[in-house]
Amino acid sequence: MIERNSGAEDGVAREPVDTRDDSGPEGRTYTAPFAVVWDAVAAEVASRRGWELVHADEDRGLFTVTCRSRLRRTAEDLSIWVRLDEYGLTRLDVRSDHRAGRLDALAARRRVRELLEAVDGTLGPGARIRP
Repeated sequence: MIERNSGAEDGVAREPVDTRDDSGPEGRTYTAPFAVVWDAVAAEVASRRGWELVHADEDRGLFTVTCRSRLRRTAEDLSIWVRLDEYGLTRLDVRSDHRAGRLDALAARRRVRELLEAVDGTLGPGARIRP
């Protein structure tokens, strides 16, 4: 899925990194309760350098985060969803909307993967359900 970033003056097509999209990285499903996954994500966001928590809504299961790169002076917007799936298991999905070109798309994919792997590590072995 290619989107145009309406705020971009350069007119470059943006391809968001989205775990909910078939072409995106794989999201996560955990046996851990919602509150445990929520707290793990909140702690990870707070620990990341250059990440600013813009909004957290536990009722909706949504974090909104802005990530800034010190070297390239670019930014990326993350939407992180924690929700219960149809089986009552906790689902974690992330969407990254990068504000610049192809190099930022690669960095966004890496950032999403690192966040998911960090939460996996926090929750420990056996918490993640493989599809």
